[in-house]
Amino acid sequence: MRSVHDIVVNLVAAALAFVFGRFYDRLRALWRFRSVRAFWKPFVTDDLKVVTSIFIQEEHYIWERSGLVGVGDVMALNELRQQLQRASVESLPLTSSHQLTGMERRGNLILVGGPHSNQVTAEVMQRLPLTFRFGSVDVHDANIYDASTGEVMRCAVDGRDQLLVDQGIVIRAVNPFNPARRVVILAGSFGFGTSAAAQLLALPDLLGHPLVAADQAFEATFSVEIAGGTPQRIELRTVRGLDSRLLPAGAG
Repeated sequence: MRSVHDIVVNLVAAALAFVFGRFYDRLRALWRFRSVRAFWKPFVTDDLKVVTSIFIQEEHYIWERSGLVGVGDVMALNELRQQLQRASVESLPLTSSHQLTGMERRGNLILVGGPHSNQVTAEVMQRLPLTFRFGSVDVHDANIYDASTGEVMRCAVDGRDQLLVDQGIVIRAVNPFNPARRVVILAGSFGFGTSAAAQLLALPDLLGHPLVAADQAFEATFSVEIAGGTPQRIELRTVRGLDSRLLPAGAG
């Protein structure tokens, strides 16, 4: 009987240790990602749409009739999926920019890709009081222009025209099509920058900034080193408030 009693005690102790370990891991994850959940909580609505860039011009249509999406945008979507899952969004409500309806424009929007490739990004940026903007799409100008200082931010390439440093803009603001909803824009000069923009939304450099933590509308610029075909070190450059008020967290 003694050996049976010892076995039962050991089994119960092991079970309790397992349950405690799982509970502790869960609590640690909740604490670690609390800022990410807080950032995305107001977007968890039935009308949320994640809107991707798509290339459907004639030269792209010849190769793929459904349209083409950049690798950087796909990487950004994967990062967004992981972040939104922590805010209880089980699957991405995904649509391409040319298929977003007028009514869907009035919901919460996460726009992936800059104004050169995502027409909804272009529409929204035109309607926001931004100081950071990309160059003209007509001449494929991927530089970022600062209206406040006159500075021009450029990507860096090597002697073989390979991209060494990409850059981009992250924006959170009221949806200009519906002041009761919000918009986030993740826009790189190139696809690497768009991917890095999504990653930046999980980093304390941005989430811990007073404007971001206080749930204010903002625009931010960043640069990112490229090595081995992937974004590496992301450097937050500037965060500025916008003349646009946001709803209290969870409203709507």
